[in-house]
Amino acid sequence: MTLQKFADHFQAPWPNGRGTSYEIASQTPGVAGWTWRVAIAPVIEDCDFSHFENVHRQLLIISGGEMILNVGGEIVVCKPGEVAVFAGDIPTTAKLVNGPIVDLNLMTVRGKASGVMTHITRPGLLEPCEMIVAVSQNAEIIVDGETVLLEHQDAFLDASTCQLQLIHGSLAHITLSKSL
Repeated sequence: MTLQKFADHFQAPWPNGRGTSYEIASQTPGVAGWTWRVAIAPVIEDCDFSHFENVHRQLLIISGGEMILNVGGEIVVCKPGEVAVFAGDIPTTAKLVNGPIVDLNLMTVRGKASGVMTHITRPGLLEPCEMIVAVSQNAEIIVDGETVLLEHQDAFLDASTCQLQLIHGSLAHITLSKSL
């Protein structure tokens, strides 16, 4: 099992230079050319999002209030606890409603990878997945019979062959199909 603390996530500037992301995992860790990527990104001011050609994005606010996205003229309201879905290759501008937020992103290249990110708040057995990320301040899980404590923004990777159970807290549950 692989527990990755927030401090161990790979830090990199956004492609547009307007912020910093903390990569949890990708097909090509720390370098461009990925077909899937999971990363945390603080959004501290209204700004344009980076352009990701042919990329499908799923975003979950894990700290802070709402954020409103203008995705090529379409309004997407991002609320804590709800996964927002939008295209990464359409010009996107973010407006913060109540100050800075932190979001978790699952990005997949269309035709090469796909995935689903869900927000889990109910204790119980979890469906198989590639990774989970702690959304609440802390979360307690059981992995193959062993108790694991996660702090906010920590991730449990390589989970696809593990039996997982949420005891308390909330998680982002991420599944991937890495080649189509």
